[in-house]
Amino acid sequence: MYKMHLLLLIFVGLSFVCQSHSENEDINWSEVRPIEYYPKFWDDKPAELRPDSKFFDKNRYGMTRIVGGRIAHPHQFPYQAAVLMFIPSIGGEALCGGALVGQQTILTAAHCVHQSISGTIILGAHFLTNPNEPNRRRISVGVESIRMHPGWSSNSARDDLALIILPAPVQTIPGIIEPLALPSAVNAGQTFAGYSGTVSGWGVFSDSQGQASDVLRYVYNNIMTHAACSVSFPALIHQQMICLSGANGRGACSGDSGGPLTVRSAGGQLLHVGVVSLGFAPRCEASFPTVFTRTTSYIAWLQANVI
Repeated sequence: MYKMHLLLLIFVGLSFVCQSHSENEDINWSEVRPIEYYPKFWDDKPAELRPDSKFFDKNRYGMTRIVGGRIAHPHQFPYQAAVLMFIPSIGGEALCGGALVGQQTILTAAHCVHQSISGTIILGAHFLTNPNEPNRRRISVGVESIRMHPGWSSNSARDDLALIILPAPVQTIPGIIEPLALPSAVNAGQTFAGYSGTVSGWGVFSDSQGQASDVLRYVYNNIMTHAACSVSFPALIHQQMICLSGANGRGACSGDSGGPLTVRSAGGQLLHVGVVSLGFAPRCEASFPTVFTRTTSYIAWLQANVI
């Protein structure tokens, strides 16, 4: 039986001289690497979740990406956001995914913004490392912009979601920068088990690769029942989580944290149903499920806070 380490999925670049990036300032993407590979990240995490020293030696450099997925067409996911947060406690700058879910709001994972003091949001990007892409938006945010779910704790996988309130409404561009619909009360009782779910991000696409992915990627697979997901993660899965099958080595991995899981509703509307939270990062192609925070469990909180 494999000894599994449940890893928060997020990747980080060291940045000791700045806390957010202006529109004309270059980002040194060659320094971006997963937060899991920083031993200090694990200081306040339960001992049973911490990887051994071999994990850090093997995975010391590089960014990681969606596994088993495809390269997206430019602007195929117009709601996709890159979330860069400066976190002094880990000595670097964390890059996560997120989704534009209102005129002024990004939905991401709480562990992506925990203990951050400032950050940068990038919208309209496909080649993430290309600052000259047309129509992309780069927005600086401060700690006052962050709204953590009140139930979040770094010692727990529960309530792993947060909002980033942008300083002004985003200038949307049809087909390039557009918000993603959140579920409403009519969706509250739906499990979406059996639906085809899609997750997008700039995360791992191969366990053997350690170089940065410049382009946005996506993967789709079936959403699982809680019972089926619990087989892979005993005693972890609860009703506020939703799982995407890892069949055929497809799913989210390190670097995709905070990104959106979407489904098509019966009426054809694209809905945000999950926030990338947990997975089996040492072996992302081992067909373990990806675990998300279930958006439909937080409808009231989202309606009260999204702008």
